Amino acid sequence: MNPPTGIVWVGPIGDMGGYGNVTRNYLRALKYIDLPVQILSTAKLNTEIGEDDINLLNSILNSRQDVGNNPILIIHGTPESFIGVNKKGFHKTIGITLFETDRIPVHWTNFCNDMDEIWVPTQFNYQTFTESGVDPSKIHVIHYPIESSPYTKPFSPYSFPPEVKSFKFLYTLAFDYRKGLDLLIPSYCNEFSAEDDVSLILKIYVPGWISQKNLFELVSSYIPNKPNNPHIHFIIENTPREDLLRLYSSCDCYVSTERACGWGMPQMEVMAMGKPSISINWGGVTEFMNNQNSLLIEPEQDLEFVHPELQRTRIIHYYGHKWAKVKEESVRKTMREAFENDKKREEIAIQAKRDINIHFSPEVIAEQMIARFFS
Repeated sequence: MNPPTGIVWVGPIGDMGGYGNVTRNYLRALKYIDLPVQILSTAKLNTEIGEDDINLLNSILNSRQDVGNNPILIIHGTPESFIGVNKKGFHKTIGITLFETDRIPVHWTNFCNDMDEIWVPTQFNYQTFTESGVDPSKIHVIHYPIESSPYTKPFSPYSFPPEVKSFKFLYTLAFDYRKGLDLLIPSYCNEFSAEDDVSLILKIYVPGWISQKNLFELVSSYIPNKPNNPHIHFIIENTPREDLLRLYSSCDCYVSTERACGWGMPQMEVMAMGKPSISINWGGVTEFMNNQNSLLIEPEQDLEFVHPELQRTRIIHYYGHKWAKVKEESVRKTMREAFENDKKREEIAIQAKRDINIHFSPEVIAEQMIARFFS
């Protein structure tokens, strides 16, 4: 077989969400591979992604590189995006995707098997995809890269209102039922009180399917109806990339109670910054988070069915799926340890920064990609 002559990358390169963020990190890895790249965006350029990412995309878009007559086609997104694209005339076709629960949507199986290769970021997804009927010979684990340098520079403090306490837990999320606010908020409120010098900072992106008013009503319903609840600070307004990094830097510990997490890019970014991070010990995060570099919330041995609203409103993607079952007491225990154990926070933060830099740099992930491009 003749070697590939270039790469055509199709995906949401300018999107603010997880797929866009990952795409731009993959493009950084491609700089270490001697193949011309052409990118085709499936989403509008969101200026909130930050100046560095905008410059990266413009440099590739403006270069107008010739990918030759035998390029590799890479489609990054949900497997629905794999269809409707002309796949003829390519060296090979690669789909990059992931899913968060114990299986993949039934209709994804054929979409994946129609590609030459499927890249997933974790061994967790290697298992869930193959157990769901995707040809094991097509599945390859290629980790998500991250360039650490933007996270290790000094940041000016984020401007909090005066009622925010000294110790700050942070969770950033686009609201969804799988993000686990119904677990985090009552756990936090029942573990701490207004007398504790602690705040929970919730940076919430409001998705299009719910209004800001209804979101506030829903999230407020998670707060226990009791006196003396600890402080919670909500950030709903748009947050430019540089301000988001300042927010990361100004908080003491990141916490996620996402019951089904495909990867966990915010955790990875915080770890690259040298900050401690909390996640549930299940799913995609286990590819890079462990007891030496993170604080992990231990789930129960048995799984549970996903939130009823997901099964009702997104039947084809979530009906019958399961995810981690987590008790409130496990969340409370881990958050209390993070709050009180300064030494533990420092130790895991140092190890986290080292692990992310060593194992997930663009140069390292480029080697994983090269092995598949020229196989």
